[in-house]
Amino acid sequence: MTPVRTAVTWSLVSALMTVTVLTGCAADEASPVCGNVAPAAADWPLGSLRAHGLAATGAGVTVAVVDSGLAPGIVPDDAVSTASASFVPSEALEADDGHGTNMAELVHTVAPDAEILALKAADRTGGARTEWVADAGDAATAAGADVISLSLETGGDEPALRNALHAAAEGGATLVIAAGNQQLDLDRFPRYPAAFDVPGSIVVAAVDEHGDLGAGTNWGAETVDAAAPGVAIPVTPIDGSPAQIGGSSPAAALTAGAVAALVSSGADDPTTALLASTSPRDSLEGRVATGGPLDLAAALGCPSPTPPDPGLDPGR
Repeated sequence: MTPVRTAVTWSLVSALMTVTVLTGCAADEASPVCGNVAPAAADWPLGSLRAHGLAATGAGVTVAVVDSGLAPGIVPDDAVSTASASFVPSEALEADDGHGTNMAELVHTVAPDAEILALKAADRTGGARTEWVADAGDAATAAGADVISLSLETGGDEPALRNALHAAAEGGATLVIAAGNQQLDLDRFPRYPAAFDVPGSIVVAAVDEHGDLGAGTNWGAETVDAAAPGVAIPVTPIDGSPAQIGGSSPAAALTAGAVAALVSSGADDPTTALLASTSPRDSLEGRVATGGPLDLAAALGCPSPTPPDPGLDPGR
């Protein structure tokens, strides 16, 4: 994640009601939204999230990625909003250490037709100031962002940022917030913005390919809503940055893409649809509020994977 500096230090994070889904499918019928849903994929994060083969692609949805910028050439130019901007003095939007670019890349992977509004609120060292992040949040609201992805954190409850994020939610945006990577129980040791309790927001922890809590991720049975892939996530390297990343940052970015897909499908309440569709796991009980990892296909009303017939030899 990215730290935010002012009197408070910030850092990048490397976050029920009736469900209404307007377009879905029953187990015995086809759906243009469900598309070709398969139980597994070579790209394990999409397979785990069940975000592959779907026709809900984020079309018409704007996702603001408040992070460290956006290097050119990774996310297609036609997917990037012309309102993208830097709020870091003397640093251009393109001056990125790789974190922000990879977050935008992961959003685009899940929701390839969504518009990416890149808002640079962290410098090339990964540090940020509260006013930069708050200004970026205000810009996301002004631009009409449907989803705001926040992979940054601090230990202080900053009123300016709290107000900006609550205003964004009141304006109709769904905030997706990384839980952080200090291996803390946020119910006891709050970090922000995860602990702001913004209405309709989703705070996300990281899980590995087995659906177990990732090493280092924060958790909290009340503060953290759910979990998403956040271990060994493949990304495009930038200026020597790693080809795989981990933590609650990629978990939040993938979740933001999932929310964009839900919004594009016509879901009235994407947060509730996504959180209500999780399947509890013993390893996540008492760690996240839903007790399970996110499942985009289930949130869209798509059928669950059909388990193999136990009488069949899978080797034949």
